[in-house]
Amino acid sequence: MADAVPAAEPRAGGWGLLIAALVAFLVLPPAFAIIVPMTRGLLLLLPALGALMIVGWLAGGSLALAVLWVAVAVVALVVPPSSGLFDTLQRAWSVLLAGGFGLVLALDRRRWSFTARGLCATAMALAAVIGVSLVRLDTPTSASSVLRAEYAGRVLSRIAAGEAYFASPEWAEQVRQSPGLADFGKTIMAQLQPLPEIAADYAAIAPAMLALQSLMALALAWSVYQRINRTPLGVPLGALRDYRFSDQLVWGLVAGLALVLLRDAPVATTVGANLLVFFGGLYALRGLGVLWWFLKPGRATAVLLVLATLLAFPVAVPAVVSLALGLGVIDTWLDWRNRARMTPQSSE
Repeated sequence: MADAVPAAEPRAGGWGLLIAALVAFLVLPPAFAIIVPMTRGLLLLLPALGALMIVGWLAGGSLALAVLWVAVAVVALVVPPSSGLFDTLQRAWSVLLAGGFGLVLALDRRRWSFTARGLCATAMALAAVIGVSLVRLDTPTSASSVLRAEYAGRVLSRIAAGEAYFASPEWAEQVRQSPGLADFGKTIMAQLQPLPEIAADYAAIAPAMLALQSLMALALAWSVYQRINRTPLGVPLGALRDYRFSDQLVWGLVAGLALVLLRDAPVATTVGANLLVFFGGLYALRGLGVLWWFLKPGRATAVLLVLATLLAFPVAVPAVVSLALGLGVIDTWLDWRNRARMTPQSSE
């Protein structure tokens, strides 16, 4: 989701890295359903791509591409039919996000960076959801109640699946052949029991996680558009090592921290936690760019670093995220990459 520096002839990159990112975006969410609000990535991606194609057509592009991708987006939104209030809410969110992104692009296609456009579209969708919640639902907390119920249902379904498996004849046969597995099964079930409380915590920060997931979807849709539509709507995304955004966003972290400290105001604390998670995610991504700029790894080395981090997931990922967050926040003041560009090179 990196913003590129404007060039005379901006070009989109190849398909390799983009396909890998698309696969991860579509495949991983179901495995992390307790963390990720929307497990159907296509529901976010396709409407955004349809909105981009409409704006591209309005800018002089292909009508056939616009019709095709809008039709694909409509199919994704209506098939299968809505299965509940949460499903309806996430479909509505996808439409609002795509509409907001298309509107931002239609009004100002070139002057803003991708991050500014994505933030504006996400804020517009969030404002619309809050407004509808206050007007149409029974109480302002109804939307959060739906989120809590959804997260609790996801956890309970996993606990029920675990209990059913460990009570099955197949598991009993495995235990009969290897008695040591009985303790393993008990350990797994013991680890599943705290999940409802953990899910409740994640439900509280679901808006921030949804906003981050939405920005990822917009970035992927933007990258796909740049490769299949020749009508330019702005500069393609640049390399991760160049990613940065307005330093004024640090006030989002400051506001979040201030609100979290208001222990006697639960609503303010929840809002603060969401601000910290959302802007913390942005600054962690910026910090990854700084880290990548420092390391300057080749393609093979980069793949090895990513694989090593994923293999050591429980320890490595929190450590890398913490380091990246620190680097991203510090870069607001030190601005390592611009300083390096402005430093005169000594001649030998």
